[in-house]
Amino acid sequence: MLKTWVRIISVLEIVGGVFGIGDVIWVLLATPFNALTIIFAPLPISIYILSLVAGVALWRDNSFGRKASIVVQAIQLPKIVSPLIIFMFSFGFDLWVHILLTREFSNLGFEFKFLAFNQFFFNVQDAPFGLGVSITACIFLTMLLRHKPGKAEEAAILPPPPMANGEIGREA
Repeated sequence: MLKTWVRIISVLEIVGGVFGIGDVIWVLLATPFNALTIIFAPLPISIYILSLVAGVALWRDNSFGRKASIVVQAIQLPKIVSPLIIFMFSFGFDLWVHILLTREFSNLGFEFKFLAFNQFFFNVQDAPFGLGVSITACIFLTMLLRHKPGKAEEAAILPPPPMANGEIGREA
């Protein structure tokens, strides 16, 4: 069952990486030129490239893929909204719980995103204060921390190797 979770995580990271890179490039091409956008654009592109590489490496079941996927899920874990910084990244599929606080009201709720999503802004006047935690990232981090790359779960269902005298699985 763990191997299935690892495959799901890797596919979502690959999909999130591909669509995230495309989304950032689309935004760069569709918006008027802004020097700050060009300066900060490499950061989300790098994060989405990391997601793509981590997903491919995780699919191939190597230890780098596990470590990189843990980093990708850690990036997806916090959802921060404040006038100073807004930071949210999602890869493939993301479901999170959040609380937003303004002078007029408080809002507790859930949000979800498909494919890729990011908000990475500095100094946003009149932004509310809010925090959130990705439920998806919590689950995926748990699965990744339990996963040991290179250890095939299917080895338990394979027959024992042949013995020296040609018999299978019996002592001579």
